[in-house]
Amino acid sequence: MDYLIISDTHGDRQILLDIVNHYQGHVKAMFYNGDSELKRSDELFDTLLPVIGNMDSDPMFPDDRDYQDKYLKLYQTHGHLVHTEVSLNHLREVVAPKDVDVVTSGHTHMLGAEMIDGKLFINPGSISLPKGTYAYLKGTYAILSVEPETFHVQFYTRDMQPVPELVFEFNR
Repeated sequence: MDYLIISDTHGDRQILLDIVNHYQGHVKAMFYNGDSELKRSDELFDTLLPVIGNMDSDPMFPDDRDYQDKYLKLYQTHGHLVHTEVSLNHLREVVAPKDVDVVTSGHTHMLGAEMIDGKLFINPGSISLPKGTYAYLKGTYAILSVEPETFHVQFYTRDMQPVPELVFEFNR
């Protein structure tokens, strides 16, 4: 089962619309990790599962989200409320008592996927304002593929092309 994880469009509604239209009906759920700078009432959020980012002014976005279906247990946050720009330590403390497989965040604009404390932490990077080693890609998002024994994380560029060197596999 596949899940879309995207974050930090910072007002670029068109790229968000393009990605939603491309994946709608092809993924189980679409997680938006904050900083859209759009209103919660925007029709895109009828499809996306959003959380608030530090640049979002609409208080109708939730701070975080616990999501569960028969394939996945996931915790979603933007990251600013747990200071992921400093480290993942506070986020690790928040999710330690939670029965989740995957933790998603945004905020830093730097992509990443790693197992920590038996949980898969994914930051899809920023689709509009990327930072760090992969900023040259001009924006990224992630597709999480869940299988009974493994998680696969593939990062994609703004033009919806997979980045061959940014595919990862983790044991569940």
